[in-house]
Amino acid sequence: CASMWKQRLRWTIGWDETSLKHAGAFTDSGTLTCRARCGLVWTFILRWAMTVLTVGAVYVGLPLTTFRQLDEAHWGKLITYLGQTCFIMGLGPWTFATIEALLQVPRRGVQGAIQVAFVFVVASPFGFASFFLFNFFLQVTSCFKLSTGRVKGWEVTQRAPSAKKCGKEEKDPEWATEDSEVPGS
Repeated sequence: CASMWKQRLRWTIGWDETSLKHAGAFTDSGTLTCRARCGLVWTFILRWAMTVLTVGAVYVGLPLTTFRQLDEAHWGKLITYLGQTCFIMGLGPWTFATIEALLQVPRRGVQGAIQVAFVFVVASPFGFASFFLFNFFLQVTSCFKLSTGRVKGWEVTQRAPSAKKCGKEEKDPEWATEDSEVPGS
């Protein structure tokens, strides 16, 4: 679990560093078209805005609706309709993902049956909320590390020694020596 956190945090920090590095391209009078600028904003900036909106909708809206029933008398017609529509639309991916996994059981056998259980739990509203919470903590940690200057060089995961196959030891590529840099870094 710790290695997954480190890897995902590396990716998130890289994403945020790239967003900050290229933020000037959003307003620069260069060769970017309006469409390209909108794409950059959508890809880099909107992810933070969607996180804030999701925190408001899930972690503020959910407790409010547990204390006050979601009906027209308390919330009005529009809010009640939107809340019910969002709930029903949220059940769609869960249902269809589980059905798709069920349809794959005859072809995949036991692994397919395990996948059904996994998809049922992960694609559920609680699974999505857990995944969102995990990503939220990644983004908060990334922003904290970037703002305090605590981003160190990338930690390269140590790999196990290469295994022998067919009586012949496989060698790592020439560039993968202990003191070499990772390509593209």
